[in-house]
Amino acid sequence: MKNLLLFCVAATFAFVLASCEQAQEAKNAYSAVVTTAKAAEEIGKNMEAAQSRQVTRRKQGDTLALNYKELQKYLPASPAGFAAEGTPEGQSTNMAGMHMATSSQEYKKGDQSLEVTLVDYNGAGALFMGATAMMSSGMEIEDDNQLMRGIKTKQAGVKGMETFDKKDHKATVMLAVGDRFLLTVEATGQNDTELVKSVATGMNLEALAKR
Repeated sequence: MKNLLLFCVAATFAFVLASCEQAQEAKNAYSAVVTTAKAAEEIGKNMEAAQSRQVTRRKQGDTLALNYKELQKYLPASPAGFAAEGTPEGQSTNMAGMHMATSSQEYKKGDQSLEVTLVDYNGAGALFMGATAMMSSGMEIEDDNQLMRGIKTKQAGVKGMETFDKKDHKATVMLAVGDRFLLTVEATGQNDTELVKSVATGMNLEALAKR
């Protein structure tokens, strides 16, 4: 399982740091996007809404992330015909006043691999907002190597981004759920992001968004 601290950092920057070789270009693109009035306005609105919901949860005494064992119950059993490899992994962490939990499961189907990771940021709101801010910016970046863009779902309280590495045939979708959870689905051997989007939206996201 990914080290929890490293995962938090990766989750924050995965949607802009396309690869080591393109890190500077991605950072420049990020700066260009967030300085546009429309993107800044949308990001601001979403962050204010997220903060408001977090304040409401705190007033209700809901300040802790789910235990990682509880989080694992939301992972799919055999998504899109993939078979689980081993048992789910997870961890709950409380450090420096931040309480969060992560769970993940790897799957296989032939030469293709799939990984589903779910993080509960209920006790680490600042990290969540940093990880998901650009999901509402309307950003889209494409070159010969990669495509990154925001995606819309039909489910309330869910927003996200998709990334497709054209040369490596690796697809990733990240969904922010209920201003609290971050779902990441990654798959190898893909020609587009349809599989990972299908797996992600096929999960019980509405139940998560209501927590």
